[in-house]
Parts: sequence; structure tokens; C-alpha cells
Amino acid sequence: MGIGAYFVYLGWQGHLKQRQPLIPEADFSMQMEEVSPKGDSLTWEEFCKDNTIDICTKDKRPDDFLYEESAVSVVKSEEAAIDKLQQIVGETDTEQQPTEVFSEQKVSEVLAIADELNQEALDILYEEPLSENVIGEDEFSLLVEQDTIEPDTEFTHIYDKDVKAFHITPVRKPPYFGELPVLAVVIDDMGISQIRTKDIISLHAPLTASFLTYGKNLEEQVNHSRAAGHEIMIHTPMEAQNPVDTAPDVLTTKMTPREIQKNLKIMLDKFHDVKGINNHMGSKLTEDKVRMLAVMEVLKERGLFFLDSKTSAKSRAEEAAAESGIAYAHRHVFIDNNNNKEYILGQLAKAENVARKNGYAIAIGHPKTQTYAALKEWIDTLPDKKLKLVHLSDIVQVINPQ
Repeated sequence: MGIGAYFVYLGWQGHLKQRQPLIPEADFSMQMEEVSPKGDSLTWEEFCKDNTIDICTKDKRPDDFLYEESAVSVVKSEEAAIDKLQQIVGETDTEQQPTEVFSEQKVSEVLAIADELNQEALDILYEEPLSENVIGEDEFSLLVEQDTIEPDTEFTHIYDKDVKAFHITPVRKPPYFGELPVLAVVIDDMGISQIRTKDIISLHAPLTASFLTYGKNLEEQVNHSRAAGHEIMIHTPMEAQNPVDTAPDVLTTKMTPREIQKNLKIMLDKFHDVKGINNHMGSKLTEDKVRMLAVMEVLKERGLFFLDSKTSAKSRAEEAAAESGIAYAHRHVFIDNNNNKEYILGQLAKAENVARKNGYAIAIGHPKTQTYAALKEWIDTLPDKKLKLVHLSDIVQVINPQ
């Protein structure tokens, strides 16, 4: 198993033994794959199907690429056997163990530990470090310092009552979305943890669900998400600056532009009725303008837009999109670097402020337990705040007039 996931696994075992010493030595396995030596008789695809992400990508060549079917075997950290834990605790012989071990509170504690460690495993495997900055504010402050613009005149929603009171005329007219400022909340990494994906799907609201290109039951999960009122995007794995576990399919700077296009098309062919993509990780690839131009050519053929997750401040995606005539947007706020409900609500408040100033805001989150809890509470507050939640394509269409 991947070394990071292995340490999480050991930590989980240690937590369970420390916190619940009376639970029998049962199989609390995270169901990781056994790593077997790569045999000469195995193709790269066959080898990867039996091993974890970091193992199969270690010696990957540019011409080695992903699986064309959706049922890909990856580190199954979402299958942390929470149901199995509950079953084990519930079915243990109570005559041999103290009754209090099996109380509802103790079961909840065990499951909470498992869930916390499970999220750590997902964070290690599927994310590179994300910026906490709100994109737009730093650039705006710099322009003010340089006397390029006057304070409070660049990013201002024309329907903000406080701004109207100052009789400010914006330097440029903000995009118009109707009477209310709008927000799009994009949930990345969908489809890998089926447990957490199901939580997000239970939120019947105009969210934008960005599904990774690998995982089990991909089509079924996408269909359920769409039925919940979500817009579907493709979360496209791209190479990061740091050597982190990325994905069994990933676009890299070692690939030629032609290979980039071929492999991106394989990813896109797994989906239907989508309007755009955004980068998963990608701090290295998005800085490579030549390869981003190759990406944009494919998007132009398919009529798709590009959302820049802005994992790198040096991203060349906007330039590549402009030169290729591709509709482009970028995120403003990452909402859940910290899996804490109050923190996430605070980040959503920052997104609200961006929307009030700029007419719109784009926030990106992930299918985490506290993200789900925060969104469930936050969505219902928007009408009173005179803000509107919309699909991302609604914003992209307005800010990219033809």
C-alpha cells in the first residue's frame, strides 16, 4: 500500500487499541491491496489494477496511461469498513466482554476515529496543499498600491446598497446575473469515497459536482448526483509540483501535446452531458502553456469550458484559454482546507463577500464530513442573505460573452 496510507492504517490500528482496548482483535482492515512485484508478464494496466496508486505510477512512462473502463482498482480508503466495525462491535460475545464496551457512545467513538483517519487517508491520496487565499483580493490590493485603480471601484456589485450610498462608479461594469449576486460551489474529488459522495448527493441544491475520472460505479454516482440537481464536471488529474499520489490517470509534463490530447479524450469519453472540466492538483502542468494549449484544443472540439482550480499562482491556463477561444473561469476560495465546520462556514462567508463585491464568486470544496455538515446548514441561509446559488456554467456563460 502507499506509504502515506500505510501510516494512516497503522495510526488507525493504534488509536483503536488505545481508545478501545476491550474490543477483540478483529479485522479492522482498510481493505488495502497487497503489493506484488511487477512481473514481466503483466502489462502496466494489469499491474496497476492489482496495486495502489503510488506503486503503479512509480515507474510510469509517458505512453502508459489509464484504464478505459470506469471500474478501476485504487486504494480503497473510503471502504474503511465502518459498517464492519459496527457489526464487529455489535456481534461480539457480550458474556465475555463488559457491557459498557458496547454502549452506543463507545460505538460512536470508534466510528468517529475511523472516519477521521479515513479522511486523513483521502487527503493524503487525493490532494496537494491548497492555498487559503481568496483570489481577487490580493490582486486588487496590489492594483490599489500601484495607483492603477482607486479603492473600492474595481470589484463592486452594482446592487450592493452600501456601495450605492458612496456614489461610486466602477471602473468596469461587473457581470450582471440579475438582481442578486450569485455563487457557485464546486465539490471536487467526487466519486472516490462513495460514502462521502453519497452525503453530497443528498444535498438537493444547484451544486456543481466535479467527478474524478476513476473509481467504482462512476456512472451510477454521476446519475444520482445529476438527479439531485447537481451540474456535473470532470475533475481532470494533472501533474503536481511535489511528487504526490495523483491518480491512475494523470496528464503530465512528460507527455507530448499529442499524448496529452489522446489521454484527455480517454478521460472525457467516460462522461456524457458535461459542460466543463477543472484540474485536480495540476500545480506543475497548469504552468506549462504548451500543454495547456493542447488541453484547450480538445475542450474546443468538445465545446467545454475550463475552470482553473488555481493550485498554482503561475498557472498559464487563462492565457491558453484566451488564445484558444475557450470559456474560462477560476476559483476564488477553497473552503475546506481545514475539515472543521466553523472554519468552512467562515470560508463560505468570504465567498459571499467576493460575490457581493464582484457580482459572483466561485468556491471549491471537497466531499468531507464537515463540508457536508456546513453546506447543509449554509444553503438554507442564502435567501435571507439575498444571495443565489447557481451552477458553475451559469457563471461561465455570463463572464465569457460570445
